[in-house]
Amino acid sequence: MRVSIIFLILSFVPVVSSPSRAEDAFRSWSLPEAVEILTKSAWVRQETFTRVVGGVGSGIQGEKEIYSTYFVRLLSAEPVRKAYARVQLINLGYDQLPDEEKQRVDHQIAEIVDLDVSKWIIVAVSFRSNDHNRESGFDRFLERQSLETLKNRAYLSTESFPRIQLDAYYPPREASVGAKFVFPRNLEGVPVVTTDDETIVFEFDTPGNEPVLRAIFPVQNMIISGKLIL
Repeated sequence: MRVSIIFLILSFVPVVSSPSRAEDAFRSWSLPEAVEILTKSAWVRQETFTRVVGGVGSGIQGEKEIYSTYFVRLLSAEPVRKAYARVQLINLGYDQLPDEEKQRVDHQIAEIVDLDVSKWIIVAVSFRSNDHNRESGFDRFLERQSLETLKNRAYLSTESFPRIQLDAYYPPREASVGAKFVFPRNLEGVPVVTTDDETIVFEFDTPGNEPVLRAIFPVQNMIISGKLIL
């Protein structure tokens, strides 16, 4: 059985597979630990917009609060990829698999964890709403988009490089990962993000009447042992 998430993460960049990664600590993460990285870590932002709709049969005056929640994840950051990989391992019952099957899965998981993102910053966007029509409509919107339709709607910004344009776009193939927005890691040989930057900001002009999505990531929170993890 093929690990489905391998097809979602991206096929446009080479993979560096290393057997030495087989015993990495992420393989012992519990499901709550992996989920916490995917929802509450420095590489994830959750933005929620709400509005009240009247006359739909709920609330004191028949109103209903509609929420739209965007999950923005820096998929190029290794901890995020490891968390996705660990969730897949748990879903496959990895810890109970025979050794031969574990080796096959290990090789597949290496394609996720060791993805070569040296040239790219990858932002994944997924969406949830308590309005089914809103949620399915946004999913259809993402599925229909391309680099050409989004190049003036989605940007990455830092203090030194405002409004960096998209290099590539990949529609969602699995709801938990979402759509992939790909930006260059360097412009004219200069890193677009360094440890001297305060923030990295992802902006996305979403469809509908909601404000522009702005996910702000403090750069200092992504520095581990003096190294920027992005």
